[in-house]
Amino acid sequence: MPANFTSGWLGNNEVAWHGQGVVTPGTLPAREAFETADALFTVEKRELLYPRAELPYLTEPAGVFGVVRTDTQALLGVVSKQYEIVQNDSLLRMAEFIREEADMDCVIVLSDGAKVCFTATLRGAEADIVPGDTVKRRIVGYLGHDGKTGCGAKFTNIRVVCQNTLTAALNESGAQSSITHKGTANANFDALINSIDVARQDFATECDLMREFSRTHMGMTEFNNFVDEVYNVDEGQVLRKRQKLEQAFRAGYGSEYASFSLWNGFNAITQVETSTRGVSAAKTRAQFARGTFGAGAVISKKAFSIARDLVTAC
Repeated sequence: MPANFTSGWLGNNEVAWHGQGVVTPGTLPAREAFETADALFTVEKRELLYPRAELPYLTEPAGVFGVVRTDTQALLGVVSKQYEIVQNDSLLRMAEFIREEADMDCVIVLSDGAKVCFTATLRGAEADIVPGDTVKRRIVGYLGHDGKTGCGAKFTNIRVVCQNTLTAALNESGAQSSITHKGTANANFDALINSIDVARQDFATECDLMREFSRTHMGMTEFNNFVDEVYNVDEGQVLRKRQKLEQAFRAGYGSEYASFSLWNGFNAITQVETSTRGVSAAKTRAQFARGTFGAGAVISKKAFSIARDLVTAC
C-alpha cells in the first residue's frame, strides 16, 4: 500500500493523494470515524521465544516481547518487559475529549496497525488570509505499537493521510505533547489537550503574518528577485523553472485572491514545489514525496522565512 497506508476514513469528500480509504461527505463522530477506519483493534504484549541451537525443536524465552494485533495476529513491534501498552480506544478517548473543540477530518491506520492517528480541525482556528483564501489549524493525535513511536498530540496545518504526512506533521515546530510507553502512559492521556489554547495563539500570530504578506505589493521584478533569493540564483545563472514560477505568480491556484502580492509570490513557489494538482498520475507520488518531506518542502519553508523577513524589515 502507498506510504504504509493500511486502512482509513477521510471526511469532507477530501480524497487522499494515494486514493485509498473510505471517503464520506462531511465529518463523523469520533467513534464512527474510528470504526469506519478499522482503527479500534486491540493489541497484546507476548513474550517471544527462540530455538535452542543444540535442540532447535525446543524453545527458550527471549526476554523481549512482541506487540501483536489480536484480530490479524500481525507482529507490529518488539519491546521490553517495561513497555506499557496503550490501546487504540485511548486515542479514541482523546478524539472524543476534544469533540467540543474540533471536527474530525480523518482516521488512518499505518503498517498493518503499527501506527494509528487521527486529524481534526480546531473550531475557531481557521481564518481567511484574504476573503476566500482559508487556512486551518489542525490537531493530530497519534499512537504507535511498533516499539519506537510513542503517543501524543501535535498541532499543525497538515492533514495526515499516510506515513509521509505523519512524519512531516511531527517534524514541524509548534505546540505538542508526547508520552512514552512507560510508567503512567494510560493515566496521562487527558494532559494531551492542554496545549490547544497555545496552538490557537500560534495560529493567530501566523495568520496575522500571512495577512501582512497579502498586503505587501510584489510586482514581477520583485517576484523574480524573491525567486533568486529563495533558489540562490547567481547573476547570469539560468533557473529552468522560472517560466513555470512566473506563470504560477500571474495565474496560479488562488492568484485571484491577492494578485501581485508577497502572499501570491509565496503561494506560487509553494504550488510549483509541492502541489500535485495538474500532475500526471505517474508523477503524483514523486511530487507528493518531494513536497512533503523532500526538496520541495525545504524550498517552501525557505520561501516563507524570506517572506517573513521582508515584511518584518519594513
